[in-house]
Order: sequence, then structure tokens, then C-alpha cells
Amino acid sequence: MDRTERLKLLFSEDESLLQFNTRLNALSITDTKTAEEASLTVVTQEEIQAGKDDKDSESKTNPEETAEGLDKSTVQETDKCNECTQTPEIKDSNTHDQEEPSTPLDGFFCPLIAMSRYPYKFVPKELSQTVASRFFDGGKFWQRVWDIHYVHVPPLLSPRPLLLVPAAQVRKFIQEINRELESTLSIPEESKMGMLLDFKQDGFPQPTFIGQCTSREIKDELEATIPPRTNYEPPTEMDEVRLAYEQMIEYGINASKNKSRSKGSKAKKQQFRLQAEIELLQTRKKMHCYLGLRSHHSLDLPELIDERSWEEKRNDDCSTAQRLDDTDSTGIPRLDMDYPAMFPFWKEPILISVDVECNERCHEQVTEVGISTLDTVDLVGIPPGENAEKWTSRIRSRHLRVREYGHIVNRQYVAGCPGSFEFGESEWVSKGKLADVVQACFQPPYSFGIEDTDGVRLGSGPEYKHQKRNLILVGHNTSMDVNYLASLGIPVFEDVTTAFLERIDTAELYRIIRSEINPRSLAGILGELGIIGWNLHNAGNDARYTLEALVRMICRDTGGFSVVAPTVE
Repeated sequence: MDRTERLKLLFSEDESLLQFNTRLNALSITDTKTAEEASLTVVTQEEIQAGKDDKDSESKTNPEETAEGLDKSTVQETDKCNECTQTPEIKDSNTHDQEEPSTPLDGFFCPLIAMSRYPYKFVPKELSQTVASRFFDGGKFWQRVWDIHYVHVPPLLSPRPLLLVPAAQVRKFIQEINRELESTLSIPEESKMGMLLDFKQDGFPQPTFIGQCTSREIKDELEATIPPRTNYEPPTEMDEVRLAYEQMIEYGINASKNKSRSKGSKAKKQQFRLQAEIELLQTRKKMHCYLGLRSHHSLDLPELIDERSWEEKRNDDCSTAQRLDDTDSTGIPRLDMDYPAMFPFWKEPILISVDVECNERCHEQVTEVGISTLDTVDLVGIPPGENAEKWTSRIRSRHLRVREYGHIVNRQYVAGCPGSFEFGESEWVSKGKLADVVQACFQPPYSFGIEDTDGVRLGSGPEYKHQKRNLILVGHNTSMDVNYLASLGIPVFEDVTTAFLERIDTAELYRIIRSEINPRSLAGILGELGIIGWNLHNAGNDARYTLEALVRMICRDTGGFSVVAPTVE
């Protein structure tokens, strides 16, 4: 069997491999060709036949040795040919399928989209157009090989992941620009510029490599393969690492925005913020009406039918007029804490505060639910008392613990204390019954007359406890708690806009009352209101303190009392 037949036998499954130059055949080298050119020469069948006789004599001497050597060298050289003979177009089209990045990582990355706009945003005006024309316009930027990484971002910042490339690749690119144009460009290093992101810091999530791209189309294909974020929980004020990380990511997103687009986006955000502020101011007024501290007529609402006699109206109006003489700078009548509310409780709502604690390592596991309830009808004829304590004492509080997760105590981000409920006995509930128990708290009799952990007793009590009532949902940064409870399949949280008369976020409401820019933590608000918060991050305690804070901040908003720093005896 000659060499040609052996090659056919080896590569019979793929005859195209026979077209590769294995460099085992005799080469026709002319005097005008260099050795390098000769190594790439593809010989013809005539040349193979011409050199066959000399080679056959060697193969007959030791055929097994020759065949073995042929097999090894053929495989080695064929691999080399696969790499050398592949055209640039073919190689580029497959680069995004490789598994490892080509650039060593030093922990620094640049936002890919921001880098594609580099000459228009970060290059001096006199040099901007030159850099753009030579290195960016016409798709030149995307024709380079870029190692694409990504990180998921907070949902409020962007619905899409942030694409990144190693800073080492960007530095090499800028060095090429500097050599050709004799310039001194560099990556902006100021953190607020968002062009150089440092992921070396302890606790920072690391970017994930998804492939290489050499065109905008490949970039889009790679971006489409990124899996969606499964869950997200906003960092607390104590989680300094996550706050710093999200701040850095926000800078990177801002750097990636188009100038013209960002102007429109900024104006749109300002419009949304203004609308939110207006709604908060309206909510502030409504809360005064719900607690009988302001007439609902001040909201420009329709007059209600009043069946009192003229004599009763005259007497009541005279008594009320004396108490309305003293008003603060906002025009809100000052509340005398020793007298009952000046006006009827508008719509007589029930305020229900909720708080949820989850396993910090697995947010799908709800470990605690805190529920506190205050029925405004229970406050009729009762003065708020010093620091509104006569009203807050009417709050009923519950702490539900999931039996299957009773061993879990959070320690990494917050100091959990599930066994330290300050307002009664904790109730153990099985995971399968948790949704039913929570749902029952939002139905008559609204936690009045608790029987056991599996439900509530409808027995005796005031008739109004067993009637369908207006509900106000209260919480501190409520959005995540609502999402957790909705995920449990609790009907009342599947559409909170129709289930509740109002949703009150004490963090935002207190911010608008105090005319502050940023919302405060629950602990910060409690300190301002003179409440000592024992064992926070217990869901039952947090729900109770949140509702107490709401009542006290509204009473304080009407000038009912001034707060001094709390003292512990």
C-alpha cells in the first residue's frame, strides 16, 4: 500500500482533509523561492508519483515503523494546517464560541458601550473627530476582537445587564491610537466617570465571560444568551459592600448612556419624581384625614350628608373653632394630645403593617412574617395621649415563624433575631399553611380574637370587626415585602392596587414630611420619634415599630408633640 492509499484510508471519512498540505510529500523548490514559501507549496499528483519510488524503498525496509511515523506526523501536521489554512473570515466567525477569554484579567473592566462612544464623550474636542474617523466610524471599533463579560444590575438602574471588556484590552487599543496620532489619551480613572470599574474589592460580584465578538451582530448574539436575573433584594444601609458595588455599577451605566438620550431620560425621570412627590404630599394629607386630624373637605372631596341638628352643629363648631385657633406654619391645626381626634376618621380604615424576613442565602425561603393591625374605629373618643401612646397601645401584633425554617438565623448582612419577639408570643406555622394564615389577617375579623396558628375565630366581638372594611397597607420599603408575599400565592397581594385603599411607605412618607432628599432607615426614624427599637430585623418587631412610627409621625406632623432623644433606664 503506497503513501497516497494510506492517506485515503486515514481520511476516508472526510476527503476534504486530503487537500491540506501535510508537508510529507516532496516539494518542488525553485531557486527563486525561499524556504518559508516552499513550506506552503501544495504539490501535485505528478510530483507525488515522481518521488514515490525512492520513498517506497524506505517503507519496505521497516513498514510498521514507517506507517507509525506517518500516522503521528500526519495528525500533528494536519492540526497545524487546520490553523494556518483557515481564512480570517472563518476564524472571526467562530471566535465567540471559545470558552476562555484571550486577555489576562487584572480586576479592572470598562463598559463596552461606553467604550464604543469613547471619542465622542471622553476625547478633547480638537482630536475627537480624528480619533472617531480612524478608529471608530464605519464599524471599525466593532471589528476588533473584544472579550465580552457581563454583570446583572439593579432593576431600578436598567432592565439589561451591563456589558464589560477587560481594561487591559482597552489600554492596548488606546496605545495604538496614541502611537499613530502621537497623542496621550487614556481611560478616565475618576470613579464617577464610570469608565474604569474596579472589581478587585472584597465581596464584589465578578463579571461573567460569555465570548468574543468581532462585530456588532456577534455582540447582540452574545447578549441574547445572558440568563435573566432570578431575584434581587436591595441592600440595607449596613451593607456597605453592596452599596459601594451598586454605586460603581450605576456610574458604569451612566457612562454608557448616549448624551442626547440621557437628556431626554433625565427630563423623564424628573417628571416621574415630581409626580411621585405630588402623590406623597397628597398621601400625607390623606393620612391626617384617616386619623381624624384634618377634615376630608380639605382634599376637595364631595360633601357628605350630615344628619345632625343645627343646634348640635353650632355647639360642635364652637368647640372645634377654639381648638383650631392654634395652627402651625403649614396651616395644619395643632393637635391637643389630651383630646380625641377633632374630625371623624375618614373612611374608617384598618391599618395593617407587614414585614417579611427571608433566608439571606436563599431569598425564596420566607422564614418570618410580622403583621400589626390598628383599627381606627377603636380610636373613636380616645385621645392620642403623650407621644400617641394611647393610640399605639391599641395595635395588635403577630409574629409568624415558618416551622420548616426555624433553624435559620441571618448573620451575614443583618443580625437576625427570630426568637426575640417583643409584643407577644411567636406563632409557629407550617410552610404549607403560611399563605392561608397571612390571608386571614386581611379578612374579617382582621386578627381580632386569634384562636390558633391555623386561623382566627369569628366568635363574639363588635359587629364592625366582622364587616368588610377599607384596608391601608403599611410598611417600610414595602415593595420587596409585597413581592415575597405575592410569591407565596396570597390572593390579597396579587393585586394590591385593588385590595387596599392606600399603600403607605413610612420611609418615603417621613422623607416628605421632613423635606429630606434620601429616605431613612427604620432605626433612624424610630430614633427621631423617640421610640426605642428593641431587636430589629425580627419581622414581628419591625411590623409593630413601623405602624407605631406611622401614627407618631402623623401626630407629630400636626404639632401634637415634640420629641426628645429616648433614654433607657
